[in-house]
Amino acid sequence: MLANMDSSVGEVMQKLKDCGLEENTLVIFFSDNGGPTLELTSSNAPLRGGKGSMFEGGLRTPFMLQWKEKLPGGQEYDHAISSMDLFPTCAAAALAKIPENLDGVDLMPFLLGEKKEAPHEILYWRQGSRTALRKGDWKIVFNPGSKAWELFNLAEDLTESENLLSRSP
Repeated sequence: MLANMDSSVGEVMQKLKDCGLEENTLVIFFSDNGGPTLELTSSNAPLRGGKGSMFEGGLRTPFMLQWKEKLPGGQEYDHAISSMDLFPTCAAAALAKIPENLDGVDLMPFLLGEKKEAPHEILYWRQGSRTALRKGDWKIVFNPGSKAWELFNLAEDLTESENLLSRSP
């Protein structure tokens, strides 16, 4: 499956180049949420959890953008973003009017360094009874199986192994 995807992405990128569109085309690639560690032998290490979990292994995904005419290559962006940011980013790139009250934001001013702060003060997720909220480096998670809330500081504990809830209620 990976080899087929790699080949197909390569074909699309080659077609853009052949048509002279490579420099001024916004290309976005991102994965869905986490590797399915139980069904297959994928690994999200060092992140805890996998597909369907509220831990970082189920929420963090590869997310890459290329727009050679606008974005310098080889950068890494360290702030958390959301797939909901794709619509306003693409709309702005197409010079379309961006509707108000969207959950997502146009990422270009952040990626170009025009805005230094994080694009989102708070991110939250919900899937059935599973929930998580992230504010800055702090993240609180509820999984119905454990029937308990867990609190983590991702800057100090990316593996979400030390529940800080009792120390930082």
